[in-house]
Amino acid sequence: MTSSKYPSSAGLFQFCRLVLDHKFGGIRVIDQDVGQILGFDPADCSHWKNGKKNIRSIQAVKTIANHLGVDEKLIVDIASGDLDYREAFNEYHGYGMFNISSGVLDSAKKDYYRRHAAAWDKNNETEFKLFFNPNVSEIERIVSDIHQKINLTEAPLYLPEVAANYPELRLVGDANYDNDDDIVQVKQEGGNTTITFKAGTEVQPYMRYRIARAMAQHFLGVERFSNKDFDKYADHALDVTSNIFAAKLLIPAMLVRKELQSVDVAKDIVSQLSESFWVSKNFMNRCLKELLLSTS
Repeated sequence: MTSSKYPSSAGLFQFCRLVLDHKFGGIRVIDQDVGQILGFDPADCSHWKNGKKNIRSIQAVKTIANHLGVDEKLIVDIASGDLDYREAFNEYHGYGMFNISSGVLDSAKKDYYRRHAAAWDKNNETEFKLFFNPNVSEIERIVSDIHQKINLTEAPLYLPEVAANYPELRLVGDANYDNDDDIVQVKQEGGNTTITFKAGTEVQPYMRYRIARAMAQHFLGVERFSNKDFDKYADHALDVTSNIFAAKLLIPAMLVRKELQSVDVAKDIVSQLSESFWVSKNFMNRCLKELLLSTS
Protein backbone atom coordinates (compact mmCIF):
# COMPACT_ATOMS: atom_id res chain seq x y z
CA MET A 1 0.00 0.00 0.00
CA THR A 2 2.89 2.42 0.73
CA SER A 3 4.12 2.29 -2.89
CA SER A 4 0.73 3.28 -4.37
CA LYS A 5 0.13 6.76 -5.77
CA TYR A 6 -2.78 7.46 -3.42
CA PRO A 7 -2.24 5.33 -0.28
CA SER A 8 -5.03 7.09 1.61
CA SER A 9 -7.54 6.08 -1.04
CA ALA A 10 -6.26 2.50 -0.87
CA GLY A 11 -6.76 2.68 2.90
CA LEU A 12 -10.30 3.95 2.36
CA PHE A 13 -11.00 0.91 0.19
CA GLN A 14 -9.79 -1.42 2.97
CA PHE A 15 -11.91 0.43 5.52
CA CYS A 16 -15.01 0.00 3.36
CA ARG A 17 -14.28 -3.70 3.05
CA LEU A 18 -13.84 -4.13 6.80
CA VAL A 19 -17.15 -2.38 7.47
CA LEU A 20 -18.99 -4.48 4.88
CA ASP A 21 -17.43 -7.64 6.36
CA HIS A 22 -18.66 -6.53 9.78
CA LYS A 23 -22.16 -5.67 8.57
CA PHE A 24 -22.60 -8.83 6.53
CA GLY A 25 -20.59 -11.33 8.55
CA GLY A 26 -20.79 -14.79 7.07
CA ILE A 27 -21.35 -13.49 3.55
CA ARG A 28 -18.20 -13.31 1.44
CA VAL A 29 -17.42 -9.70 0.53
CA ILE A 30 -15.54 -9.30 -2.77
CA ASP A 31 -13.70 -6.30 -4.20
CA GLN A 32 -16.56 -5.43 -6.52
CA ASP A 33 -18.94 -5.15 -3.55
CA VAL A 34 -16.77 -2.25 -2.39
CA GLY A 35 -16.50 -0.77 -5.88
CA GLN A 36 -20.27 -0.77 -6.27
CA ILE A 37 -20.55 1.75 -3.42
CA LEU A 38 -19.37 4.37 -5.95
CA GLY A 39 -20.74 2.60 -9.01
CA PHE A 40 -17.28 1.60 -10.25
CA ASP A 41 -16.69 -1.00 -12.95
CA PRO A 42 -14.09 -3.73 -12.20
CA ALA A 43 -11.21 -1.67 -13.68
CA ASP A 44 -11.95 1.45 -11.60
CA CYS A 45 -12.53 -0.75 -8.57
CA SER A 46 -9.07 -2.27 -9.00
CA HIS A 47 -7.52 1.19 -9.38
CA TRP A 48 -9.19 2.33 -6.16
CA LYS A 49 -8.05 -0.75 -4.26
CA ASN A 50 -4.44 -0.35 -5.41
CA GLY A 51 -4.26 3.39 -4.74
CA LYS A 52 -4.20 4.42 -8.39
CA LYS A 53 -7.45 6.38 -8.14
CA ASN A 54 -7.87 9.32 -5.75
CA ILE A 55 -11.16 9.25 -3.79
CA ARG A 56 -11.58 12.63 -2.09
CA SER A 57 -14.54 14.44 -3.65
CA ILE A 58 -17.34 15.65 -1.39
CA GLN A 59 -19.86 13.58 -3.31
CA ALA A 60 -17.80 10.41 -2.98
CA VAL A 61 -17.37 11.01 0.75
CA LYS A 62 -21.12 11.51 1.21
CA THR A 63 -21.97 8.42 -0.87
CA ILE A 64 -19.56 6.18 1.07
CA ALA A 65 -20.71 7.53 4.46
CA ASN A 66 -24.39 7.04 3.59
CA HIS A 67 -23.86 3.56 2.18
CA LEU A 68 -21.88 2.35 5.19
CA GLY A 69 -23.88 4.29 7.77
CA VAL A 70 -20.86 6.05 9.27
CA ASP A 71 -19.95 9.65 10.12
CA GLU A 72 -18.73 11.65 7.10
CA LYS A 73 -15.88 13.05 9.20
CA LEU A 74 -14.50 9.54 9.60
CA ILE A 75 -14.41 9.08 5.80
CA VAL A 76 -12.77 12.49 5.36
CA ASP A 77 -10.08 11.62 7.93
CA ILE A 78 -9.23 8.39 6.11
CA ALA A 79 -9.28 9.95 2.62
CA SER A 80 -7.03 12.80 3.75
CA GLY A 81 -4.55 10.46 5.43
CA ASP A 82 -5.25 11.75 8.94
CA LEU A 83 -6.48 8.35 10.09
CA ASP A 84 -5.18 4.84 9.38
CA TYR A 85 -7.92 2.54 8.10
CA ARG A 86 -7.44 0.10 10.99
CA GLU A 87 -7.75 2.94 13.50
CA ALA A 88 -10.82 4.19 11.63
CA PHE A 89 -12.45 0.77 11.82
CA ASN A 90 -11.91 0.68 15.56
CA GLU A 91 -13.50 4.14 15.76
CA TYR A 92 -16.47 2.84 13.81
CA HIS A 93 -16.75 -0.53 15.53
CA GLY A 94 -16.17 0.84 19.00
CA TYR A 95 -14.04 -0.44 21.83
CA GLY A 96 -16.30 -2.99 23.42
CA MET A 97 -18.42 -2.98 26.55
CA PHE A 98 -17.60 -1.97 30.09
CA ASN A 99 -20.53 -3.89 31.55
CA ILE A 100 -21.88 -7.40 31.03
CA SER A 101 -24.61 -7.35 28.40
CA SER A 102 -28.09 -7.68 29.92
CA GLY A 103 -28.94 -10.22 27.22
CA VAL A 104 -25.91 -12.35 28.08
CA LEU A 105 -26.70 -12.07 31.78
CA ASP A 106 -30.33 -13.17 31.35
CA SER A 107 -29.35 -16.09 29.13
CA ALA A 108 -26.61 -17.19 31.53
CA LYS A 109 -28.96 -17.07 34.52
CA LYS A 110 -31.51 -19.28 32.78
CA ASP A 111 -28.88 -21.79 31.69
CA TYR A 112 -27.22 -21.87 35.11
CA TYR A 113 -30.47 -22.25 37.05
CA ARG A 114 -31.68 -24.98 34.70
CA ARG A 115 -28.56 -27.06 35.43
CA HIS A 116 -28.64 -26.53 39.22
CA ALA A 117 -32.35 -26.14 39.97
CA ALA A 118 -32.51 -29.46 41.83
CA ALA A 119 -29.85 -28.44 44.37
CA TRP A 120 -29.80 -24.62 44.32
CA ASP A 121 -28.18 -22.86 47.29
CA LYS A 122 -26.39 -19.63 48.17
CA ASN A 123 -23.08 -21.01 46.93
CA ASN A 124 -24.50 -21.19 43.41
CA GLU A 125 -25.65 -17.60 43.65
CA THR A 126 -22.22 -16.49 44.90
CA GLU A 127 -20.45 -18.39 42.12
CA PHE A 128 -22.65 -16.73 39.50
CA LYS A 129 -22.01 -13.23 40.86
CA LEU A 130 -18.26 -13.76 41.11
CA PHE A 131 -18.07 -14.78 37.46
CA PHE A 132 -20.23 -12.03 35.99
CA ASN A 133 -19.41 -9.09 38.25
CA PRO A 134 -16.02 -7.58 37.27
CA ASN A 135 -14.10 -6.82 40.47
CA VAL A 136 -13.46 -3.16 39.65
CA SER A 137 -11.83 -2.34 42.99
CA GLU A 138 -9.35 -5.21 42.50
CA ILE A 139 -8.60 -4.04 38.95
CA GLU A 140 -8.02 -0.51 40.24
CA ARG A 141 -5.64 -1.82 42.92
CA ILE A 142 -3.60 -3.82 40.38
CA VAL A 143 -3.47 -0.91 37.91
CA SER A 144 -2.46 1.48 40.71
CA ASP A 145 0.44 -0.86 41.60
CA ILE A 146 1.56 -0.79 37.95
CA HIS A 147 1.41 3.01 37.80
CA GLN A 148 3.41 3.29 41.00
CA LYS A 149 6.02 0.81 39.83
CA ILE A 150 6.68 2.74 36.61
CA ASN A 151 6.33 6.06 38.46
CA LEU A 152 3.59 7.36 36.17
CA THR A 153 3.06 11.07 36.83
CA GLU A 154 1.98 12.41 33.45
CA ALA A 155 0.29 11.22 30.26
CA PRO A 156 0.81 9.22 28.16
CA LEU A 157 1.62 5.84 29.64
CA TYR A 158 4.37 4.01 27.70
CA LEU A 159 3.51 0.34 27.29
CA PRO A 160 7.14 -0.77 26.70
CA GLU A 161 7.95 0.83 30.06
CA VAL A 162 5.38 -1.42 31.73
CA ALA A 163 6.95 -4.49 30.13
CA ALA A 164 10.43 -3.31 31.11
CA ASN A 165 9.38 -3.30 34.78
CA TYR A 166 7.85 -6.76 34.66
CA PRO A 167 10.42 -9.29 33.31
CA GLU A 168 7.76 -12.00 32.99
CA LEU A 169 5.91 -9.84 30.46
CA ARG A 170 7.32 -9.40 26.93
CA LEU A 171 6.19 -7.15 24.08
CA VAL A 172 7.39 -8.42 20.72
CA GLY A 173 7.10 -6.25 17.62
CA ASP A 174 7.31 -8.54 14.59
CA ALA A 175 7.98 -6.76 11.28
CA ASN A 176 6.36 -9.64 9.38
CA TYR A 177 3.24 -9.80 11.53
CA ASP A 178 0.19 -8.84 9.47
CA ASN A 179 -3.17 -10.24 10.51
CA ASP A 180 -6.19 -7.91 10.54
CA ASP A 181 -8.32 -10.62 12.14
CA ASP A 182 -6.00 -11.07 15.13
CA ILE A 183 -3.78 -7.99 15.37
CA VAL A 184 -2.41 -8.96 18.79
CA GLN A 185 -1.53 -12.47 19.91
CA VAL A 186 -1.03 -13.54 23.52
CA LYS A 187 0.97 -16.59 24.57
CA GLN A 188 1.16 -17.60 28.24
CA GLU A 189 3.47 -20.28 29.55
CA GLY A 190 4.83 -20.94 33.02
CA GLY A 191 3.83 -17.55 34.42
CA ASN A 192 5.35 -15.71 31.47
CA THR A 193 3.32 -13.78 28.90
CA THR A 194 4.39 -12.79 25.39
CA ILE A 195 2.33 -10.26 23.44
CA THR A 196 3.12 -10.14 19.72
CA PHE A 197 2.04 -7.46 17.23
CA LYS A 198 3.24 -5.75 14.07
CA ALA A 199 6.50 -3.87 14.67
CA GLY A 200 6.18 -0.10 14.88
CA THR A 201 2.46 -0.05 15.66
CA GLU A 202 2.59 0.09 19.46
CA VAL A 203 2.26 3.90 19.45
CA GLN A 204 -0.93 3.89 17.36
CA PRO A 205 -4.07 4.41 19.48
CA TYR A 206 -5.92 1.29 18.36
CA MET A 207 -2.85 -0.88 18.93
CA ARG A 208 -2.12 0.64 22.34
CA TYR A 209 -5.66 -0.26 23.33
CA ARG A 210 -5.31 -3.83 22.05
CA ILE A 211 -1.97 -4.34 23.78
CA ALA A 212 -3.35 -2.93 27.05
CA ARG A 213 -6.30 -5.34 26.77
CA ALA A 214 -3.88 -8.21 26.20
CA MET A 215 -1.93 -7.19 29.31
CA ALA A 216 -5.10 -7.79 31.34
CA GLN A 217 -4.65 -11.53 30.78
CA HIS A 218 -1.23 -11.32 32.42
CA PHE A 219 -2.03 -9.08 35.37
CA LEU A 220 -5.54 -10.32 36.14
CA GLY A 221 -5.20 -13.94 35.02
CA VAL A 222 -7.76 -15.89 33.04
CA GLU A 223 -8.33 -18.73 35.52
CA ARG A 224 -11.53 -17.21 36.89
CA PHE A 225 -13.03 -17.44 33.40
CA SER A 226 -12.40 -21.20 33.20
CA ASN A 227 -15.68 -22.27 34.79
CA LYS A 228 -17.31 -25.06 32.77
CA ASP A 229 -20.76 -23.79 33.76
CA PHE A 230 -20.10 -20.56 31.89
CA ASP A 231 -17.91 -21.65 28.96
CA LYS A 232 -20.15 -20.06 26.33
CA TYR A 233 -20.03 -16.71 28.17
CA ALA A 234 -16.34 -16.69 29.11
CA ASP A 235 -15.17 -14.63 26.12
CA HIS A 236 -17.73 -11.91 26.82
CA ALA A 237 -16.84 -11.73 30.52
CA LEU A 238 -13.13 -11.60 29.71
CA ASP A 239 -13.70 -8.87 27.09
CA VAL A 240 -15.56 -6.65 29.57
CA THR A 241 -12.94 -7.14 32.29
CA SER A 242 -10.11 -6.49 29.81
CA ASN A 243 -11.77 -3.28 28.61
CA ILE A 244 -12.04 -1.99 32.17
CA PHE A 245 -8.38 -2.84 32.78
CA ALA A 246 -7.21 -1.16 29.54
CA ALA A 247 -9.19 2.00 30.29
CA LYS A 248 -7.83 2.34 33.80
CA LEU A 249 -4.30 1.51 32.69
CA LEU A 250 -4.16 3.97 29.78
CA ILE A 251 -6.42 6.71 31.16
CA PRO A 252 -6.07 6.92 34.95
CA ALA A 253 -8.58 9.29 36.55
CA MET A 254 -5.85 11.20 38.43
CA LEU A 255 -4.14 12.17 35.17
CA VAL A 256 -7.41 13.07 33.44
CA ARG A 257 -8.10 15.60 36.20
CA LYS A 258 -4.55 16.92 35.84
CA GLU A 259 -4.83 17.29 32.05
CA LEU A 260 -8.23 18.99 32.32
CA GLN A 261 -6.56 21.85 34.16
CA SER A 262 -4.50 22.73 31.07
CA VAL A 263 -6.91 22.10 28.16
CA ASP A 264 -8.13 24.96 25.98
CA VAL A 265 -11.87 25.10 26.65
CA ALA A 266 -12.38 27.00 23.39
CA LYS A 267 -11.34 23.87 21.48
CA ASP A 268 -12.50 20.25 21.34
CA ILE A 269 -11.66 18.93 24.82
CA VAL A 270 -11.98 15.25 23.87
CA SER A 271 -9.55 15.69 20.95
CA GLN A 272 -7.01 17.39 23.22
CA LEU A 273 -7.26 14.66 25.84
CA SER A 274 -7.06 11.87 23.27
CA GLU A 275 -3.82 13.38 21.94
CA SER A 276 -2.37 13.69 25.45
CA PHE A 277 -3.15 10.08 26.35
CA TRP A 278 -2.44 8.60 22.88
CA VAL A 279 -5.88 7.02 22.64
CA SER A 280 -8.70 7.40 20.13
CA LYS A 281 -11.43 10.01 20.56
CA ASN A 282 -13.99 7.21 20.72
CA PHE A 283 -12.15 5.49 23.57
CA MET A 284 -11.50 8.80 25.34
CA ASN A 285 -15.20 9.64 25.15
CA ARG A 286 -16.12 6.27 26.65
CA CYS A 287 -13.63 6.61 29.49
CA LEU A 288 -14.74 10.16 30.26
CA LYS A 289 -18.32 8.96 30.47
CA GLU A 290 -17.34 6.21 32.90
CA LEU A 291 -15.33 8.68 34.97
CA LEU A 292 -18.21 11.15 35.15
CA LEU A 293 -20.67 8.41 36.09
CA SER A 294 -18.38 7.11 38.84
CA THR A 295 -18.08 10.58 40.42
CA SER A 296 -21.73 11.61 40.07
